[in-house]
Amino acid sequence: MADRIDTTTMTTYGPASGIAIVAARVRDFRSLADIEVDLNDMTVLIGANNAGKTSFLDALFAAIGAGRKTLGTDDVRLAAGEAVAPKTREVIVDVMIRPVGADGKVIDSYPAGSYWTNLWGTTGIATDDALNDFTGIRTTLKWSDLRGEHVVERRFLKVWKPFADWATAAVQDRAVSAAQLEPLALHYVDAKRDLEEDLRKPGSFWRRLTEDLGLSAAEIEEMEKTLSGINEQIVAKSEILKHLKDNLIGLQSVVASDSGAVEVSPVARKLRDLSKGVDVSFNTAGAQSFPLARHGMGTRSLASLLVFRAYASWRGKKATEGGDSVHSVLALEEPESHLHPQAQRALFGHIKQVTGQRIVSTHSPYFAGQAPLEDLRLFCKSKGDTVVTKLDTSQLKADDLRKLQDTVVDTRGDILFSRGVVLFEGQTEEQALPIYASKYWGASIHELGFCFVRVNGTDYFPFIWLLKALRIPWYVFADAEPGPLAKLEADLKRAGEPVSGKCPNVVVLPSGNGFEGQLLAEGYLPEIEAAIDQAEGQAKFLDDYMATLDGKPKKKGAVRDYKTAGARERAAGDYLSENKTRMAKPVAVAISSLADTKRCFPKAIEQMLAIVGKANGLDKAKDVT
Repeated sequence: MADRIDTTTMTTYGPASGIAIVAARVRDFRSLADIEVDLNDMTVLIGANNAGKTSFLDALFAAIGAGRKTLGTDDVRLAAGEAVAPKTREVIVDVMIRPVGADGKVIDSYPAGSYWTNLWGTTGIATDDALNDFTGIRTTLKWSDLRGEHVVERRFLKVWKPFADWATAAVQDRAVSAAQLEPLALHYVDAKRDLEEDLRKPGSFWRRLTEDLGLSAAEIEEMEKTLSGINEQIVAKSEILKHLKDNLIGLQSVVASDSGAVEVSPVARKLRDLSKGVDVSFNTAGAQSFPLARHGMGTRSLASLLVFRAYASWRGKKATEGGDSVHSVLALEEPESHLHPQAQRALFGHIKQVTGQRIVSTHSPYFAGQAPLEDLRLFCKSKGDTVVTKLDTSQLKADDLRKLQDTVVDTRGDILFSRGVVLFEGQTEEQALPIYASKYWGASIHELGFCFVRVNGTDYFPFIWLLKALRIPWYVFADAEPGPLAKLEADLKRAGEPVSGKCPNVVVLPSGNGFEGQLLAEGYLPEIEAAIDQAEGQAKFLDDYMATLDGKPKKKGAVRDYKTAGARERAAGDYLSENKTRMAKPVAVAISSLADTKRCFPKAIEQMLAIVGKANGLDKAKDVT
């Protein structure tokens, strides 16, 4: 990976805290051999399962997390063929913090006398080669012969080196203290979040917020007297509770004590205990109110996230009132869990409202599709190790950015998670190609992780640019008609690719043909006619079609000729062109189902599927070999 490009001058962060974490580097942590991730105000991590997104969040939490994760031998990366990692291998996690001005832009230096300069001092604040202030915190996990286990150390960095040799950067002698980390501690909300559990779990964000209700001592005393009175009334009027109390008095004869008493408290007597038994009820319009325990996981998961939002804003408010600062950082795993698509879209707005920086991993195209392109980070595996890619849109025109966001990411966000993408022009290909692919590989494109995508008209460039930038394999299946082909050649050139004839992942239909014309050119008229007859419910339908329409005008003023040589092929082609969306699937099914396996794939389609299969290690299905 090349040295990092400083994009902080273009990125805007939340200005409230006066700082931002602008980058993180991880080495030898699980599958993360050596990565760098630039962090924006909200960074969205995308990629397939097991690509390293959760490992990255865990690495950050281990480094600067609130209640930091305990690291151990299992967190050290294993290289290919290793059963045990060598003891000399160290896990390293670096984070880079920069000061931020009132406009949210990174500034050159920390303001004199600021909270952060007082907290970190000259030990924690260094300058880079451009004499800009930064704070670097390094967390290492290394083997200790003395202790016989892996130990964790945290030090401030003296320098921030280029990525090529970043691990050799010198560190300060003194360890980073807990007090120096606490104001920017990262909070990790994983995919198992559930407010129903949080209500009972010590240390949850709910319990942290509700353990101190902000009441005076006099108010607490008065309310606890009231609670004691309520308890006495309930016990006095309940025969069951009185019966239980009388039987529990037997404890005195077992427990060695001079005296003893048993009290049954159906209601908490101390205000500090109320948070342990508190409940939340929720109802939709016109419906009965139910406690969260009786709602689905989607509602409970979302409620847990909203409680964190309340916690983060309350924590920031209290810090400001006390003359301190706090930089809230949220690491959030798969916020879309258990939510339907519309709720996943709405969720993006809720997370944008969370105070501080947010780092979100997601598998949802509905969520990721709303993120600005510069906020996306693609995690993927290459030879067993994780590679992280970001988009540099600085060289794109404004119209290119609009097309990328509006016509690619917003509407086809699923390509961000794809194993590979096949691009084509029309509706016929969109319906037919997946059928041929399923027959060819013996599995659907969805099972195999591919996206087959119709571009907008013939505008291939936004798709090719994005897929190249994110290192997602791409392929083009194109008509050879002059206009669309010329546009494809121009888009390939803009994307830095060779002409279609020399581009190994581009297949163009021969002889200037379109999709339907090529099928007829390869002799599939009988199969096409059979599909037409079945669709129309009439044998030899093409005979009536030709007799009725011969000599009549069609699109662009051309006159139909269904009498001279090649008339039947022309009539079938016209019919297919006029019924693209209705006939694409029936024709594809008819051809791909042929008993003669040498004919069940048109030549150009088989060529494209072979290219994709070879690149992705997929063999042709045995029943069509």
